[in-house]
Amino acid sequence: MRYRLATLLGLFALTGWALAQTLCIPPAPTSLPSRPITGYSAASLEPYDRVMQRLLERYQIPGAALAVAKDGRLVLSRGYGFADVRTKEPVLPDTLFRLASLSKPITAVAVLHLGESQVFQGVYPDLNSFLNEKAFSFINIPPYGGLLADPRLKRITLRDLLQHSGGWHRGWAGDPMFRPTLSDIARAMGRPERLSSRELIAFMMSRKLQFAPGSRSAYSNLGYAVLGQVIEKISGQPYEAYVQTMLRPLGIYSVRAGKTRPQDRLKGEVRYHDFPGAPLVKSVIDGALVNRPYGEFYLEAHTANGGLVASAPDLVRLVVALEGWRGPPLLSREALHEMLQRPRLPQYEKTARYYALGWGVRVPQPQTQPHPPGGTAGQGSSDPRNPPARPPLVLSLPPEQLEWSHDGAFAGSRTLLLRLPNGVALAALFNSRPWNDWSFMAELRRGLENATQAVQHWPDHDCF
Repeated sequence: MRYRLATLLGLFALTGWALAQTLCIPPAPTSLPSRPITGYSAASLEPYDRVMQRLLERYQIPGAALAVAKDGRLVLSRGYGFADVRTKEPVLPDTLFRLASLSKPITAVAVLHLGESQVFQGVYPDLNSFLNEKAFSFINIPPYGGLLADPRLKRITLRDLLQHSGGWHRGWAGDPMFRPTLSDIARAMGRPERLSSRELIAFMMSRKLQFAPGSRSAYSNLGYAVLGQVIEKISGQPYEAYVQTMLRPLGIYSVRAGKTRPQDRLKGEVRYHDFPGAPLVKSVIDGALVNRPYGEFYLEAHTANGGLVASAPDLVRLVVALEGWRGPPLLSREALHEMLQRPRLPQYEKTARYYALGWGVRVPQPQTQPHPPGGTAGQGSSDPRNPPARPPLVLSLPPEQLEWSHDGAFAGSRTLLLRLPNGVALAALFNSRPWNDWSFMAELRRGLENATQAVQHWPDHDCF
């Protein structure tokens, strides 16, 4: 009897495994529609298909990929439209895309991972001590011209760089990693615009900071470029190699450094398309007229702050690994809390949204309950003199109840990685950036959130 029961359970398990494999093997299309869809999903997840197809059509984007995980299981991995318009090559579920600034949370995770390894080795008593280290004490880059312009630079900590409080403000002084400031720096140095991140850091060391480190947050690509150099110095490995070594045990193999020129496109990577009518620009490499995605910026200088490429499934796998859904988590519970906690900066003291260590975080707020109709004057919500009282702002919640995300944008690229409090992680990658970018991103985020709420039944299969 016991043998028959064990055999029966084994058959059930084998049948379930075979069904999962059937669901997770993308079917080979016999013919391609005008906008092909590849990959796997489930009938209950159809709202996601509607969102992605509508966005490609409305914003004239050639192709995209979407991956969705629920409670640690990959339940949807789709390619929409074309990786290359000229060849009609469809986007596949594991097609590679430039991440742009979506590289930053990967860099942040690498810094925290490196910090925990330093604590384990006894170099630091705890992670907080590591994050409070002075960033420029690690990197051996002399300032351009030999003179450090601002002694406050030596006070910048790793935490400052992770939360964009290092002291650079691109709104006031320009972004040194992009035109037109990049062009000004190249002229001042008498160099072509394909400056490396080390050269840009050296030049900015010869210029004053815009504010005192740790006093406020201002988004800084340069700060994350410095973090890339710190990772290399402490680990003794190139930045890309350290990131790949960290991610490989998780089954993440697609993350790598991208290249500027189209002829250097990686195997399995999309071709990037500018919006219709976009102008040609002079290439940072040789001055030839090129499409903006292939020469308006030097991608090789952006590796740690925006130069990585990856697939959508691997991005949601990273979130799943951070939350510990599958095996030991990539970071400890303490490091995850540190990564997502509210910075001690005045601008974030009483806000529902803030930028933590590599992630934009939103603390969900309770919904205001309307008063029942029919109240007397001065007592009901219908009286404009007596609006309903707002509940007090919730400032802190456990990591599992927070929403955290990051997006990225280059000419020819738009990306979003979104982790919702209901155990859902989504990665949406596009091979064009619309001219009306803010409208597009608002519709993308709202569409994915609405599609998630519309799911009545989550499938049981797992395609990781």
